[in-house]
Amino acid sequence: MKLSINALLLFLSLILAVSFVAEGKPPEMVYLENRHIRVGINLKWGGAITHVSKAGGPNLINSYDLGRQIQQSYYSGPPNYQNAVKKKNPNWKTFPWNPIQTGDSYNFGSRVIEHKIQGDKLYVKTVPMLWPMQNDPAECTMETWIYLSPSSPVFSYKARLTNSRSDKTIYAAMPQEVPAIYTNGPWHKLITYNGANPFSDGAVTEIRNDHKEPWPWVNILATEGWAALVNEDGTGIGISVPNASEFHGGFNGHRGHGGEKSTNTGYMSPITHEILDHNIVYEYTRRFILGSIQDIRKEAKRLKNKALPAWDFNQARHGWHFENGSDEGWPLSEKGLVLKAKNSQTPIRLLSPITFWRAESAQTLAIELTSESSGIMTVYWRGMPNEAASTKPSLWHAWKKTWWTNKRSTTKRITKIKKRWIKVQLKGLPHYEGGLTGLAIHLPFDAVVHQIRLEAF
Repeated sequence: MKLSINALLLFLSLILAVSFVAEGKPPEMVYLENRHIRVGINLKWGGAITHVSKAGGPNLINSYDLGRQIQQSYYSGPPNYQNAVKKKNPNWKTFPWNPIQTGDSYNFGSRVIEHKIQGDKLYVKTVPMLWPMQNDPAECTMETWIYLSPSSPVFSYKARLTNSRSDKTIYAAMPQEVPAIYTNGPWHKLITYNGANPFSDGAVTEIRNDHKEPWPWVNILATEGWAALVNEDGTGIGISVPNASEFHGGFNGHRGHGGEKSTNTGYMSPITHEILDHNIVYEYTRRFILGSIQDIRKEAKRLKNKALPAWDFNQARHGWHFENGSDEGWPLSEKGLVLKAKNSQTPIRLLSPITFWRAESAQTLAIELTSESSGIMTVYWRGMPNEAASTKPSLWHAWKKTWWTNKRSTTKRITKIKKRWIKVQLKGLPHYEGGLTGLAIHLPFDAVVHQIRLEAF
């Protein structure tokens, strides 16, 4: 029986596929696509996302080197990481421990150890390289899940870091890119809403990094929890996170020009400060949207967390971190943050992640606390950065120095207690007004913090 041309081509493709597997040569690119969107990962580069487009449209993602793409990227100590038997790139000589999904600055790709596609879902597991080093695989794994929406050019993204570091030092929290996103030259306009009245149809802002400072990127407080890189027509790619967040981003090079291998690139990343223990399992989820600013903002509003900020520390720190103190490390094991001061003469300072609430919506701060000591607890709240802080890194860092001031604080006497809610009245205090973006808590004693939440009454 003679085979049809189509049947013969299918037969030959199956033979080629089998031969690739037999020789250990999987395809370089794997795509997940439907009638709305196409997402591709590169298996030679750690399974990082190197292609995102609407069906039949141009690719938005830049791959000039292995530090771009859409990828997981994390930071921890030591501040100047050095593997004695590996070479460190002098351009990144001061960099800390920095595993990234794609590969290193010497063009060694990260190793994929598993990947699979099931319908509209893709999974990949990676042993990442340390970015500043030459061929230095990190003592961790990264897992990525991608899910396509069946009805629009949207995909969900879940990331997980699992550390197994031999260095068991407890390092301080560092800013994390969760994740990093780089676009091609035409998508050069960084857009967000950074005002004090989110989701009230206020005007969006283009954030320009034309500041003539050495660092090309700027910092943004995105109070609606999204940012986008768009072209001159106002369409592109956006990312949405569940709550208000700090973002890092901008454009480097010649605006409006350049493809996947061009140095010209747009960049954006949600940022959170996290402690990455030697054995931590850390994960997050994000939503990517292709389309207009209106499309991106509409999806962010749909996903908005409508509750007041609240944190339960039985399983995770949720971006809270410490000065002059530490907890017992990962896992938290349903115990909360068991805090120990480094210097008993100085209060432990708990710092919240960037968030957002309106003063009139939250009258009280509630803290579930266990303490074997008595003393004075101080609560600080953080206001909004001025508009200029998002135009220059130097101005943002200047604002950071004045985040916590005595005029934005109140005190509460704490007695010896065992897992009890402490209520701190905020309504009516001087300078407790308008848009607020974070908390700090000073504890003059070792304690266990179980939960923290803002309450309407």
